[in-house]
Formats: sequence, structure tokens, C-alpha cells
Amino acid sequence: MCTLPQLGEVDEDAGEFWVSNPFMLPQAGHNLSAFERNRLFLNDVGRGFIDASRFSNVDIDSDSRSAVIADFDRDGQSDLLVGSVGGGPLRLFLNRFSMAENRRIRIDLVGTKSNRQAIGTRVTLECGTTQIVRDLFATNGCMGMSPPELVIGVGEAAQIQKLTVRWPSGGRQVFDNVPTNVRVQITEGNDKPEISSLPNLNRGQEAGMTVGIE
Repeated sequence: MCTLPQLGEVDEDAGEFWVSNPFMLPQAGHNLSAFERNRLFLNDVGRGFIDASRFSNVDIDSDSRSAVIADFDRDGQSDLLVGSVGGGPLRLFLNRFSMAENRRIRIDLVGTKSNRQAIGTRVTLECGTTQIVRDLFATNGCMGMSPPELVIGVGEAAQIQKLTVRWPSGGRQVFDNVPTNVRVQITEGNDKPEISSLPNLNRGQEAGMTVGIE
């Protein structure tokens, strides 16, 4: 087993310690878990971030390390699957923030000439004077990977004047006057997307993040 000598003085009163090999941590009775409460910040339309940790119920002190962001219940809002150090439960926080005024769109892409999951595709939405650009990738985090999917908030826009899809193969498709609050499935090379409704999310008193699984 590889071991390293102590490189300097440690302040035991401050909780510092030295272990010559990290695999010896359990035997030495040490724990790296700080049990700091989780934080969640909401983007305030580019003006800054609002600390919604307590309001959202995600401020658990379980030394969480991995967070997977995905639309688990297929309602067009991103949810959180959180895993913590040392085993224990996986927690699924379902997004229950009210969508009474704001709208969204879920875009599912299917590649034909490109890879089937359409990873690397760029989608551009034009809503009035606002342009939204999203690249499709499976986001990697610590001990977790989010699925490649596009769930996009569009504010109060009732429709998207122009939706442009640039595929990894180099192909380009443009769709005009796409409604919002819908799920759109676009297949590469097919100019007729499949459109289906998303549920009404005017949830009022349920606002926040609801723990779905422990």
C-alpha cells in the first residue's frame, strides 16, 4: 500500500488531520463529510440569483455530492436527483414551482444521419426580440450524468417565431410559429415535428421542490 509522510503541521483543534493513505480513513475513524446544507439558486432573469434553498426543501445536510438534472416526470420542468456520500437514500426533488405566468417547451431530438441521441445539436429559439441558444449534451458532474434533453423556459411567449435545429451532420432545419407549453419531437430530415401538450402547472400552494423518493 502506498503511503505518504505528513507534509506539515496539522491543527487538531480546527479539525485538521493527516492520513498517510486515503483508504485508511475509516480505520482511523476520520470522516471528510462536512454536512454542509445544500444550496439552490434561481436565476432572476439575468439580474442575479435568488437563494431558494430553504423554500425549495433541498437544503438537507446529507453531504450531497452528485446532482442529476432531468425532467423525471415529463411535465416540462427540470427536477433534481441527489446522491450523498456514504450511501443512504437517493432523493428525487420534483419541481413544483408555479408556471402560472411563464411558459416552457420540451424538445426531444432524434438523429438519423447524426447520432441517434442527437448529442452535439444546437437549437436556437427566437421569441420576439429574445434569442435562446441551447446545445444538447449529457452534462457530467461528480458521480452523476444528466440525460441529453432540452427543457427550455421561454417566459411569457405564447409561441416561438422561429426554431432552428443545427444537427451534428451539418444539416439545418427551421420551424416557424411553434407553440409553447408543448413537447416537440423533431426527427432529423423530417419537416413535420410531433407536438403534444404538457400538463398545466399552475400549482399554487405546492410551489417548491417536493421530495419524491427517499
